[in-house]
Amino acid sequence: MLHEHKETIPSIIRDYPDWHRGRKEYHVWLIELGSEEILQKVEAAREHLSGYLLEPYRRLPHITLFVCGFPAYNALYDDDYTREQLLAQTQLLGNSKIKPFQIEICGLNSFASAPFLEVHDREGGIESIRSLLSSTAVDIGRQKTFTPHVTVGLYSGAFCSKEVGRRIAAFSEEPVGTRVERITLGSYQAEEIAGALNFKFHVPLRQGEGLQRDTSGCTGRVQG
Repeated sequence: MLHEHKETIPSIIRDYPDWHRGRKEYHVWLIELGSEEILQKVEAAREHLSGYLLEPYRRLPHITLFVCGFPAYNALYDDDYTREQLLAQTQLLGNSKIKPFQIEICGLNSFASAPFLEVHDREGGIESIRSLLSSTAVDIGRQKTFTPHVTVGLYSGAFCSKEVGRRIAAFSEEPVGTRVERITLGSYQAEEIAGALNFKFHVPLRQGEGLQRDTSGCTGRVQG
């Protein structure tokens, strides 16, 4: 978390070939956040932290549930995500009895590298989904403690953590509620550190509904 560091960790818009090794797409399971109220809250948070954030940042607001990795027919690296793992996780989600649930998007907080809006999972739906997905694959983005959150952006420089912390504390904590009715497999281009988020398909949280392909052509919205 930010308070554990003297300064924020900056991000630089460039390619990271040592990480992606020529692989193109990076997959994650996520919760889409498309309501106008939530979009306005994210935009307000970005405006509140104006001057600290990397531009452009094109990721649509979302909650990452599980970091899959790079899709591959055969796993060569520990961050490859095989078709068998995808099919197993999709089937588990489609057959699960996890019902739609409510979450709240709340006040600002921050990791050392990125500010975020806190997420309150009062009904335990996020934790239930993560437990399900973890039964067939390893979350390669896992940290010591999983913190559900909505990333607001990435820091553009090494700013004093206390200074940034005071700005964060001044942001409204009034929650915005939303109902989660489906889980989405998303992807982004590995060569773009802050590039657009794409939706591959959706799995409704209602037993027997099957998959829903995204036909909207939506690939991200420029923010800021």
